[in-house]
Amino acid sequence: MTEPRTCPSPPVELPIDPWLLEGTRAAHCKVCTALAREREEALAYGDRSKAYEVSREIRNHRHVSIP
Repeated sequence: MTEPRTCPSPPVELPIDPWLLEGTRAAHCKVCTALAREREEALAYGDRSKAYEVSREIRNHRHVSIP
């Protein structure tokens, strides 16, 4: 008989789909620029969930040019 576990198993590391972080900002879009900065900060902080959300926003919003 095996001994019961007294501590949890290590977490399972699943591969990350690269498309989750895709989202190319438009060159002259103020919103894209701010979101790209926010995504870089989230990645630097290690908050991948926030980075995915911001990337989705970049992909889905209409680009507004700076006059």
